[in-house]
Formats: sequence, C-alpha cells, structure tokens
Amino acid sequence: MAAHMPPMVYCKMSNIVSPTGAEAEGWLISVGGTPKEMLSRSPEFTYRRLLHAAKIAEKMGAQIMGLGAFTKVVGDAGITVARRADLPITTGNSYSASGALWAAADAMRRMGLLTVNKNKKVAAKTMVIGASGSIGSVSARLLAMSFDEVYLAGRTLSKLDELKASILKETPDAKVFTTIDYNDLLGEMDMIVTSTSGAGKEILDIMKVKPGCVITDVARPLDLPASDVAKRPDVLVIESGEIDLPTKVKGLKSIGLPPNVVYACLAETIVLALEGRFEVFTVGRDTEWEKVKEIYKLGLKHGMKLAAISGVKGVYSDEDIAKVVTLARKARLTWTSANGTKADAPAPVAAKPAPKKAAAKKAAAAPSPAPAKKVAAKKVAKPALKVEAAAKVAPKKAAVKKAPARKAAATA
Repeated sequence: MAAHMPPMVYCKMSNIVSPTGAEAEGWLISVGGTPKEMLSRSPEFTYRRLLHAAKIAEKMGAQIMGLGAFTKVVGDAGITVARRADLPITTGNSYSASGALWAAADAMRRMGLLTVNKNKKVAAKTMVIGASGSIGSVSARLLAMSFDEVYLAGRTLSKLDELKASILKETPDAKVFTTIDYNDLLGEMDMIVTSTSGAGKEILDIMKVKPGCVITDVARPLDLPASDVAKRPDVLVIESGEIDLPTKVKGLKSIGLPPNVVYACLAETIVLALEGRFEVFTVGRDTEWEKVKEIYKLGLKHGMKLAAISGVKGVYSDEDIAKVVTLARKARLTWTSANGTKADAPAPVAAKPAPKKAAAKKAAAAPSPAPAKKVAAKKVAKPALKVEAAAKVAPKKAAVKKAPARKAAATA
C-alpha cells in the first residue's frame, strides 16, 4: 500500500551553515514503498514517483534534488529521472563511495592490527563484493592505491576483468584479482567492502571471515543482517557513509541516525547546494573517481565530518572496538581459513582511540526497510529519507539583510 501513496514532505530542514558563510535549507520527501516493493515493479513505476517528487521540490523552491536510499539504484540509477526532471538530479553515490572508505580507514586505524609498508601501502588484503557496481568500482579503485592486494568479487567475471584492466591502467603496480566464487577467500581478507544492493539475499558466509576483519557494509538496504553480525563479535562490521553536518540543523526528523547525522548520499545534495553547484553531478552506475575526490574536498570545505563509526547496534565506542580487537587476537591463535591459511597473531597493540565525540546512539536496524523518503533543499540543504533531494541557496547572514538560502530536496 505504501508504494501507491503519493510522495509527501517528511520534514523541512534549515540552519545548515558552512564555515564559508554559505547557508542551505531543504526538504525530505517520502516516496513510499520498501526496496522489495520497488523491485517487484517496473522501473517506470518508480521513475514516475520520483518525477512527482521533483515537481513538489521545484514548487517549494528547491534548486537540486538528490535520490536517497534505494531510489537511486532502481532502473538506470538516476539517468532517466535526470533527463526528464526540470531540476538537477544527483544520486549521492560519489559521496557514498568516499564515506565508505573514510569510515573504513578510521576503523582500521583505531583497531591497530595492520601495518603500512615502505611503499605507503597497507600490508593487507581487501575484497570488494559487488565490485562492478557504481560504489563498488570506485571503492576498488581507491583500495588498489592503498592496499597490497585487492580482490574484485561479483557475479559476472567479464565485468570484473574489465574493471581490473581499468584499475591497472590507473595503478600499474596494483595487485588485483577477480573471482565469482569468493567465500573460500574471505578468511584471507583484512578488510571487506560489500556493495551489492542484494535486498535480502545472502552475500557472504560470515563464519569464514578472518578474526579482526573490518567489514564495511555500503549497501542500502544493508547486505549483512544483524543476526549474522551477532555471530562474529571478533569482526568489526560498520555501516558507512554517515556524515556530521556543520551546524545544528533545525527541523530534521529521525532518519534512524544520531542527531545531526545524515547518509552520505543525502549529504552530497547538501554539499552541492552550499557550493552553489546546481547541476547533474552523479547519475548512472559508473561513478567517476574524479567526482569522488571532488565531493570529498568540497565536503571538507563546507565543514562536513565523518560521523562516529556505527554498526547495527549503534555507535562503536573505543571500548567496543578494543573488545573486538581482544577477541580477534585470541581467535587468531587457533584460527585457519578455508584455504588452510593461518591468521597472524601480532603482539598486542592498544587500539587507537578516535577523537572524542559526543556519544550518540543509532537506531537499531529494522528487519525490513521503512518507506523511502525524498528531500528538497536550498543552499541551506536538507536530507530526506527515502526521498529525492532538491536544493536552493539559503540567505547568508548579514547585519541588516539576509540573502536567500540555497534550497535542496532529497527523496528516500
């Protein structure tokens, strides 16, 4: 039933102010329907709902709209909607890819289980499951620059081999492998990125994962259910792509994250609004590496920060991470991978604490995703739950007169 409800405004956000003085505001627009419901219908069904949301966003003054949550992976991942909408569209996948690796790097630093070689690469193996997808492929390119070995996993070997060739052109000294039968290789990986949008399908056998491995679940809905995560307290499973906004936002209702924290895909719409970049930025399944770098730098410029690392139970404290490290070291003493490889058990090293942040709990993941929402925003940009985002520039603060805020909208 939710899938047939008309798009509606979930909330309006204001007071999103950049250190540069730019300000944005926006709306989260709910389009209704769970990922399962969306997949059961033709892409055109979802396109029409997103275009309806775009009309709503435009009428409210939004200057750009972002496709949030599962709406961005339906059909051709935003290309058709961007072509038919009257305002610029972005999926947010560039910032999602950036946030995924940002969170993973911070988690590994805090765990303190890996070392860096003389060539400045991490002495470890990493795997990207769903590597041929838009976020997966960019993650693989980034990891090839910083890890000893990168394994590209997916369902179609020809696509993985094509990606491998492209990566080797960019990073000739990278060691890249491809596989469609990857479960027996899980035990050799120090870090795993999952980005499949599998919508409920089993993505990996978590019991085969190496103790102390960091798994970054980039997919929305998540690839790993809470029941699987609970089986391996010696593995750190994090949900990536969450961004702290630069100021205390007014009007933002719950989207299942700590206060003032939004998903990176929604933050992309906000950053573009603050920058005054009202353009089609990220659409389609081939996320561009140059845009990933650009949105990361723009995010820093406008005061965006990585939110506290979170898992299915909420925010990981330093004590939580230290506990995972302790259990992993103990398990590595007797653990052997499916290929007979023994896990190394380095001498104890205290997990490195992250900069202190206010403790904020994350809402527990629900067994099935809630209806998506969309968001429209001004240069004071605003995120949305399953929502498309549209943005406008909000008025800048001045002694006498305010300039209009940039506005944005997002859907979820």
